[in-house]
Amino acid sequence: MIGLEYIVKLYNGTYKKLAEKLEITPSTVTDWLSKRRPIPKAKLEALSKLFHLEAEYFQKELSKIEEIELRLDYLNRISNRDSFEIIDSFTDEDGKEHEYTRSIDPHQEEKQWMYAELKMERIILMLQGALYEELYARENKDKVYEILERTSNLLNESVPNDLDAEQQSQWEKKHDKRIEAMRSMMYFMGVTGFMVWDEEEESFHKELFKLLKKYDLLWMKE
Repeated sequence: MIGLEYIVKLYNGTYKKLAEKLEITPSTVTDWLSKRRPIPKAKLEALSKLFHLEAEYFQKELSKIEEIELRLDYLNRISNRDSFEIIDSFTDEDGKEHEYTRSIDPHQEEKQWMYAELKMERIILMLQGALYEELYARENKDKVYEILERTSNLLNESVPNDLDAEQQSQWEKKHDKRIEAMRSMMYFMGVTGFMVWDEEEESFHKELFKLLKKYDLLWMKE
């Protein structure tokens, strides 16, 4: 989606109102959106001042990451406008009650979701770049595909329908352990990997580390 279209919708505006503010006709805005005409430099500067955004956003096709970043910028702005404070209280260990002022942001939950989505999109982009590089650099490309496919299958596993409640609980616990085992291996095998584990699981992680080291699968400076 072209940036101008996304930004106008994001700020709940209309093309008619935008045209009035820019002192142009609505058909001119339509021409910009359809790319029949480029946005003149003077109008790009005016759009930049109007929305307080970089001029480059308005005429380009936005990536998913750019859309999320713009959405977060908008949410942060309206958070400053809509946030409010309330008086709350808590009871200390001695049973004494204390009052304090707490800030409420009505957009906080959506922002948390958007930050999580942004993080995921950046990871996907990084993975995509690394995968392409690995595929072009290696002769045995099928192994790379297999690793990615098996990882995806593991993450997408769901509880089988034919299990009773107790079996479902056992399956979920085992699935969590498998995910944790995969996470441990990724930490250990990363060049700058660093792993912190619970004492209860220490024996598993130590044995995994020894096994990877035994078969010379770790990068370790001499």
